[in-house]
Amino acid sequence: MAVRRPLRRVTTAACLLTAVALTGLGVVPATALPTPVATGTPVERSSAAQDAVDTARAAYDLARVRVESISLQVERLDQTAADANAEAQRLHDLVADEHGGFLSALAQAIVPGESDLDRATAAARNAQDAQALADQIRAALAESITAAEQARADWERAERRQARIEARWTANEYADAAIRRAALPTDYAVSDSAQDRRNRRALRHWQEYLRELADAAVVPPAASELLDPTRLPSGLRPLRDQRGEPSPGVAVADPVGHRAVPVVSAEAVRAVGEAFHRIGLGTVPGSVTPTAYACGGLVANSWTSPTVALPADAAEQYRRLRGVDAGVLQPGDIVVLGSRRDGLGQTALYVGRGQAVVADPATGTANVRPVPAEVLGLRRAATGEGRHRPAPVGGPCGATPAASVAGDGPLQLPMAAGSYHLSSGFGDSGTLWASGQHTGLDFAAPRGTPVYAAGAGTVTIEHPAWAGNLVRVDLGGGVQTLYAHLSRVDVTDGQVLAAGDPVGAVGSLGNTDGPHLHFEVRLDGTAYDPALVLDVPEAPPAEYPNGVLPDEALCPATADGQHRLRCDAAVAYRLLAAEYADALGTGLCITDSYRSLGAQERAHLVKPGLTASPGTSQHGLGLAVDLCGGVERFGSPQSDWLLAHAPTYGWTHPAWAAPGGSKPEPWHWEYPA
Repeated sequence: MAVRRPLRRVTTAACLLTAVALTGLGVVPATALPTPVATGTPVERSSAAQDAVDTARAAYDLARVRVESISLQVERLDQTAADANAEAQRLHDLVADEHGGFLSALAQAIVPGESDLDRATAAARNAQDAQALADQIRAALAESITAAEQARADWERAERRQARIEARWTANEYADAAIRRAALPTDYAVSDSAQDRRNRRALRHWQEYLRELADAAVVPPAASELLDPTRLPSGLRPLRDQRGEPSPGVAVADPVGHRAVPVVSAEAVRAVGEAFHRIGLGTVPGSVTPTAYACGGLVANSWTSPTVALPADAAEQYRRLRGVDAGVLQPGDIVVLGSRRDGLGQTALYVGRGQAVVADPATGTANVRPVPAEVLGLRRAATGEGRHRPAPVGGPCGATPAASVAGDGPLQLPMAAGSYHLSSGFGDSGTLWASGQHTGLDFAAPRGTPVYAAGAGTVTIEHPAWAGNLVRVDLGGGVQTLYAHLSRVDVTDGQVLAAGDPVGAVGSLGNTDGPHLHFEVRLDGTAYDPALVLDVPEAPPAEYPNGVLPDEALCPATADGQHRLRCDAAVAYRLLAAEYADALGTGLCITDSYRSLGAQERAHLVKPGLTASPGTSQHGLGLAVDLCGGVERFGSPQSDWLLAHAPTYGWTHPAWAAPGGSKPEPWHWEYPA
């Protein structure tokens, strides 16, 4: 019976595959592929580079497919060669059998037809052919793998080139935006020609720096990425000071073909742009005083960003910000002018090449000035807090902001006069507030402006979503003050504050549309208009005729709400009553408080000799109380305690009601109008 010859047919197909693999399946090196020429506009250059990437990627993908195909053929041919060798060995053993196999094969060879010897010879030849073919395809596979690796390297090279083009394009786009942001304001007006030249020259130098970054394909990273000099973004190295120590907050780029370029943070770039955009303005932004603007406000406003909050006064910027060595001073750093001898001067924003933007404390107008050789300190924002001794007294910015906080009400203003403007009043309606109405008073000011305690009390710190950082101060007697949206909290839970102590700094955390302090006054958990309690010059309380005060002008003097007074008098009374209870162990007792005109008329009918004429009583203004619980007797411990302590809270015993007065009434106490 004839034996089939599958090896011959496999060999023929494999030979055809080998021919294709060696001619058609060989990968063309990527260096031979046409590379688009990078000429024309940035868009055209980027498009050409992307075409080159796509072409190289396609060549690599094709090479991988060919390698996989040839690898499969190698596996199949190895198996075929193994089968052929096995068959050849079997037939060899058959014809070489010493028990007559060879003689039988010779005898069969004489007989017409295919003999075992013929089959053994053919099997040996097929096995040799299969092995040779497998070796040939394996060599083709090695060449294809080498070609695929070359294609991959060419693809990666094209990607790197395209990435460089894209990076430079992105850096140029960033520089363009930063240059637009730093443009001088539209109402720029500087009459001094020398000052105008200095301003424009500094702006030109800043634009040159931004272009230098763009040419080096550098987009300034976020400040948070520059804090740790050991973990800087790729392509950047630490900038070292004169002692060789790395300087946090800045870095250096060493792009190929360019000189080393200092790199500042994206926030610093924005701050410098904002400072230039404020040069030459005739009015101070934000309705703050020129002195406050020069003494920290300009720098704080320039550095306003979602991630960085600076104190708004020069003394705090000097004390709280991290110091920086003069040898690594970079744009965006803060120069504190003045000296220990002359006192604290303004803070200025460094813009490079020995120049800084600084405001005049008399006019608030900002201009570029050279940085003097002697300065009080150099500071850098967004790199953590520093540890510096307090700024010296004296100088144009040496005053303590807290000194101007106090007013005539029972509570002090929570911010220094001139450092804020009112942006929302109590009861304003709008969708920003969950209840539909505003429950406090908003003091708008630059982020970082100091906030002070309106009254003495115990601190609780909270973090509700609407407020971000919220400090609640319990003043006693059911009186609480709330300070919301703070960018910085300077107190701790349980801390006992005195009036005027630092609470934190203005921020914009939570539900806000800009930096401000949301301030509330609450009695027994209910919010009342702070303008009726504080002495707020911008929101003087309305005046009403005696005995016709509306409900909104009155606040509960007692927790049960039975007695009401004008709101400032009510808060002062509650604070007095709280200390009275602590000292004497019993509550302060009221028999009478606000009297409407009708109530005055009824009282006058009953006690004409003891009551004032209707429409003239202090009760009708919500500024008088009649007390009980021992106070109604002169010489009692309760009466003596009030005489000693009530004036601290603004409550006085009028002369006419004192012993020997025209109408001695130990129970009658008044709050000044």
